[in-house]
Amino acid sequence: MEKDIAQLIGPVLTAVSAGLAALLPFIFVGVGYLFLTIDRQRANSLSKDDTQAGLKLVLFTLVLGGIGLAAGGLTTLLGFVFGGFKGGSGPIKVALPSILVGAGVVAGVALALLPRTNNSTQRQIERYALAALGAAYGLQMINAFNQVLAGLFQGAPWAYTSPNLASFIVAGLIGLVAIFRFGSHSGWTAPARPQAPPYMQGGGQGGGYPPQQGGYGQQGGYGQQGGYPPQGGGYPPQGGGYPPQGGGGYPPPA
Repeated sequence: MEKDIAQLIGPVLTAVSAGLAALLPFIFVGVGYLFLTIDRQRANSLSKDDTQAGLKLVLFTLVLGGIGLAAGGLTTLLGFVFGGFKGGSGPIKVALPSILVGAGVVAGVALALLPRTNNSTQRQIERYALAALGAAYGLQMINAFNQVLAGLFQGAPWAYTSPNLASFIVAGLIGLVAIFRFGSHSGWTAPARPQAPPYMQGGGQGGGYPPQQGGYGQQGGYGQQGGYPPQGGGYPPQGGGYPPQGGGGYPPPA
């Protein structure tokens, strides 16, 4: 019973995440205009002087639509490949138009239209688009990976697991590229490398093992100045040994 419920919930979550990716352009343009309206009310607004913000918002909406169309076709194609090329050439005929049209839209906007705007100096709208891509496809990647593991652990048929694997790869590629590009535009930095312990620094000079000053056989060590035996006043003593040199010996003189 639990296995049937899990296999029922999995496709529902997959459909929801895929639907979110499909609705992403409409959500983006609506929320983007709302953000612009609110942001321009501030005195230190980043987009207040950007007269092409609305135009770039429309262009990046087209980019998101093209990416979603191409991603859907690529997911279908990879699912067909991972599934063992079952079903004839039908899935290929379905996937190729979406891939070609989506890639064509993205290339046309990115190469022909965006260079005519001020996007190279005013990147706020591009950051909005990258944030939307990273969030939507990142969630889809997580859900698809969860479905892949659930299918493997529950012994589900490979026909159930292969589409989720294809979705995980495509969504992960888009989401991670968007997140890393968003991070570079936002000025993130690489994590600092851990520092070596103090006793490791300097190659053991000045405080290593063995010590450099006062060691065995070093300056002030054994057989040197201040060593053992002492250089001045050793055994026997130099001025008054045993027996004494100037009287008072044993036995006393008669």
